[in-house]
Amino acid sequence: MIKCPRTGKLVYTGFAMDAQTFEMLPIEDQDPIQCPACHQMHRWKKRDAIFERESSAPPSDR
Repeated sequence: MIKCPRTGKLVYTGFAMDAQTFEMLPIEDQDPIQCPACHQMHRWKKRDAIFERESSAPPSDR
C-alpha cells in the first residue's frame, strides 16, 4: 500500500507479497497507479510502500 499524497489515505498498489520478496525486486520505480481515494495517477517507489498484514489471517503456530 502507499499513502495518497492528496488525502493521506492508504491505497492498494496491486502488489501482494511479503516484505522480503518485495525488497528483492530489481525495480525501484513502480508503475503509476490510479488512486481510488482522489482519482489521480500516483507514481511511487519501493521506499514509499507500507506493508499491511491481513487481519483475518490467524497467527501461525510454526
